Amino acid sequence: MDYKLKGKVAIVGGSSKGLGKASAVSLAKEGVNIVLCARNEKALEKTKEDIESLGVEVLALRVDMSKEEDNQRIVKETIDKFGRIDILVNNSGGPAPGSFRDFSIEDFDQAYHSVLRYNISMIKLCLPYMEQREWGRIVNIASVSVKEPMPNMVLSNIFRTAVVSFAKSISKDIMSSGITINTICPGYFRTERITQLMEKESNDANVSQQEYEEGVISAFPHKRFMSPDELGGMVAYLCSAQARSITGTTIQIDGGVNSSLL
Repeated sequence: MDYKLKGKVAIVGGSSKGLGKASAVSLAKEGVNIVLCARNEKALEKTKEDIESLGVEVLALRVDMSKEEDNQRIVKETIDKFGRIDILVNNSGGPAPGSFRDFSIEDFDQAYHSVLRYNISMIKLCLPYMEQREWGRIVNIASVSVKEPMPNMVLSNIFRTAVVSFAKSISKDIMSSGITINTICPGYFRTERITQLMEKESNDANVSQQEYEEGVISAFPHKRFMSPDELGGMVAYLCSAQARSITGTTIQIDGGVNSSLL
């Protein structure tokens, strides 16, 4: 199927590895030129080489997306190089795990900036360029915790849920300009983030990481961690011409783990 994306330009957050990289790769396979945004310079350069091999142009930017000045630089350099912004994939590393009593008010401020404010800032900066062309796609990558709050993940539960509320709140307004916005809620994917969380949980439970992982997987209906490319494929579809009427939705990719009805 031709998604009719060739030649478009996508800014992808947190894209040096994991779900962000998978999103960038899936879009590049459809002929989309990519702006990679991440803090890890070494991983960023490796990903740039990988995606350039797919035959598209790549701009790699070492940035901290929790900082407004870096968000502004991303948009400026994208316009300087490509002259357009068609797709925005908001993706950032999750806040630290822990319960309400584990965190100071400064920790809540930091989580707000790295998850919610970054999301709002990038959308606000990119929208004018999408509105000029009367076409745009915004995809937020959140977490299944927005549908069923996860224990010991209070910061993620709070601010990723706010991302969903924000997206839904603006979806009707921007739809009139041909712009869609949707949120993908990943479950347990084989990423560095999941490995870090399992390491913490296994230490807390005083068991080996392998034993802890086997216990986690045994509770999954599909008995496995998912591959990032499974999410990347959904990102590409939501950005396609065929998905032009899908907006304001919150789509989980969790292998059936989540128990909520909505």
